[in-house]
Amino acid sequence: MRVFVAGGTGAIGRPLVDRLAGQGHQVTVFTRSERRVADLGLPRVTAAVGDALVPDDVMRAVHAAQPEVVINQLTNLPTTASPLAAARGFSRTNRLRTEASTTLVRAARAAGARRVVAQSIAFIYRPGPGVRTEADPLWTDGRGPLGQIGRSVAALESATLGADLPEGVVLRYGAFYGPGTYYARDGLFSRLVARRLLPVPGGGDGLFGFLHLSDAVGATVAALDGPAGIFNVVDDGPAPTAEWLPYLATLLGAKPPRSVPEALARLVAGKYSAYLLCDQPAVSNRRARTELGWVPEYPDWRAGLAATLA
Repeated sequence: MRVFVAGGTGAIGRPLVDRLAGQGHQVTVFTRSERRVADLGLPRVTAAVGDALVPDDVMRAVHAAQPEVVINQLTNLPTTASPLAAARGFSRTNRLRTEASTTLVRAARAAGARRVVAQSIAFIYRPGPGVRTEADPLWTDGRGPLGQIGRSVAALESATLGADLPEGVVLRYGAFYGPGTYYARDGLFSRLVARRLLPVPGGGDGLFGFLHLSDAVGATVAALDGPAGIFNVVDDGPAPTAEWLPYLATLLGAKPPRSVPEALARLVAGKYSAYLLCDQPAVSNRRARTELGWVPEYPDWRAGLAATLA
């Protein structure tokens, strides 16, 4: 199969391209740096160089590749705790979701692709009690960065699902862990936890839906031929902040995280971080399991994190 991957050199892009090439697919990776594709060292992989925010670059690359499936894994998330870096990273990622996603779908349609598979997120549902399914609304009317992220994700999903052809598949991934992620030993969150700079706010009631990169890749490969629509892709057990933060500290050989009043965390950490740590609801993966036939290798975040950091 001819597969075009936008964002094929990032945390999920690298193992995804490796899996696709290993299965014999003809893969084109759209990137700003041809060297990053060459560094993958994979056969059957071609680099298409351009800027995802320049429509002509995207249209030209997709047309040249003539893919059957286009996979959108475009993000530009920050790798440091710097507020300026975070603002820039989230701003560019929001643009990629709103602008580049629309261009990719247009390019896929023009090139005759049959399907677009796009990366979305499972951690922007409206807070409140209960377990969220794909039928529940995203939190698009939050204030500040929360609303900006929610609206950009909704725009990506609308663009991906907005026409009969190409078929649209939206994968609402959980919080990635594994090599190259925030939860790797050298990742941003692990570094903060090791230095006791990521405290448990209040009761630590935010419920994280974790997802090992290999399981994210498995769901994406399943989406090449499975049914269209939206799928939550998270592991089986929601992880309360009050549980996973101390557990990660133990795995890292660090001291337990501090506890701080929730009001202080909301004031210092920012609205989105406070939402993640205090408010995000549990998410169901039932549809991905039953309709995509996806079975996670790491259904439990405790075993998965332990294996990752061993």
